[in-house]
Amino acid sequence: MRRNTGVKWSLLAWMPVLLLVGCGGVGSTVFIHPDYDFGYVERVAVIPFENLTSDRGAGAQISRYFLSELLATKAFEVVEPGEVHRVMQEMKLVRGMELTKEQIVQMGEELKAQGLFLGSVAASASSRNGGTTVTTVTLVTRLVETQAGTTIWSATTSADNRGFWSSLFGTPQASPAEVAQKCVKKSVSTLVK
Repeated sequence: MRRNTGVKWSLLAWMPVLLLVGCGGVGSTVFIHPDYDFGYVERVAVIPFENLTSDRGAGAQISRYFLSELLATKAFEVVEPGEVHRVMQEMKLVRGMELTKEQIVQMGEELKAQGLFLGSVAASASSRNGGTTVTTVTLVTRLVETQAGTTIWSATTSADNRGFWSSLFGTPQASPAEVAQKCVKKSVSTLVK
């Protein structure tokens, strides 16, 4: 009796493609300063991220996720958020993304940090797509060295919870918090491997 192995091999050949499609959308655009020695940056501070979306609290939530992910890498000594808040109050700073070079240098001196992470949540939304809810998060982050106030790394990262398997089989989708964490993890991984 002859067995039809063509169908079996055909399915196996498509498995890598199906797995990639099932991972959900994650993309990023990255800049790394080609002439900067990152070994100089040992201590960093995360400036509270700005929220450019209608999702209240997204900036604070993403800031906490980013700080946690950064600490998990053990790549830098990270200034405590309370110290960052104190210095920002003393300097009468409200919006981190609009710091001047002089303010960046001054913050670096006050915090004894060689780098500041600045960021904004550019998109954080959920929308209906057929019978599923699609959550999308876009994060814009950069690392600025505090000696001259120069951007040495920047990443724009997006993530969502769309997936082949969830739409095909109705498996549970990632929650908005999980999508945000995935976006943050992808962002940090473009700087620290």
